[in-house]
Amino acid sequence: MRKVIMIRLKYIGLIVCLMLLPGLMKAQETASPEAVSPEVAQLKLEIETRLSQFSDELNQLFAVCQMPLSFDGNVEASQSLISAMEQRMNYLNQSYNTLDVKWNTYYQAQLMDIANDEDLMEKVASFEGQKQVVKDSLDAKTQAVEAVMKFVEADKYIISQVSIYKSLYKKAYQLSLLQKLAPQLEKVKAKEQIVFGELQKNYEQAKASTELVPTLSKRMDVLDGQFVIMKSVSEKVQALEYKPFVQRVKDYVLGFAAVAIILLFLNGILTKFNAYRDKVANLKKYKEMMNNQGQGTNYPTI
Repeated sequence: MRKVIMIRLKYIGLIVCLMLLPGLMKAQETASPEAVSPEVAQLKLEIETRLSQFSDELNQLFAVCQMPLSFDGNVEASQSLISAMEQRMNYLNQSYNTLDVKWNTYYQAQLMDIANDEDLMEKVASFEGQKQVVKDSLDAKTQAVEAVMKFVEADKYIISQVSIYKSLYKKAYQLSLLQKLAPQLEKVKAKEQIVFGELQKNYEQAKASTELVPTLSKRMDVLDGQFVIMKSVSEKVQALEYKPFVQRVKDYVLGFAAVAIILLFLNGILTKFNAYRDKVANLKKYKEMMNNQGQGTNYPTI
């Protein structure tokens, strides 16, 4: 009898366990995660606060960096402005580098604690992306300021060569008048080639700067005109050589005759064009008269 009672109690215990098992499993699933210690929570708060401070400093730097470069292309009146732009970009780049060093030092010190928290890892990744945006913006602005500075240097050089080229051509022309001065003329030509090489180098630099800073295009138009003039003078200097007086007179006459022939040719074309235009106008009037069969005129109709 006692044995039967023990067996029945086992069955009853098994049934009770089976009835309570779903509830226990559900309670385990909905149980709160492991409690975070106060020290860990405090450390996380400190990291989040410091990260927020770094982010605020970066936002302030980005706001200043986004201010437009107020350069109107007037190089002659903008030397002080260019100097101010250079100083501002130096300050911004130095501020960014200081912030970057401070952040990297702090991040390395808290690396293990940050790596153990998914939320902190996401915030750090967002901050790194923000930092890259500021860096790219600073690099672009710095490049633009450097382009303006190079343009100013090229502008000064090109304009300074205008008077030099006038002097070079005058000297080369005088040397070409006497045969015994031919060696000196060749020296002047060689010097001019060196000067023109440097001139072209500065001109190309000015063009490259204009592509980066479009507001320089107005001033670039002036440099274009001066460069074309000096290039023409350079070609004339290189073409100079000693010629006897009679040959010079002959060349002058032939040149004048060539111009006269061109003018006569153009005048002949213009005369033929005017004659053709008058002929077309007369034919048009005649055609209109025939279409109207004399209506509205003093001619009798048949």
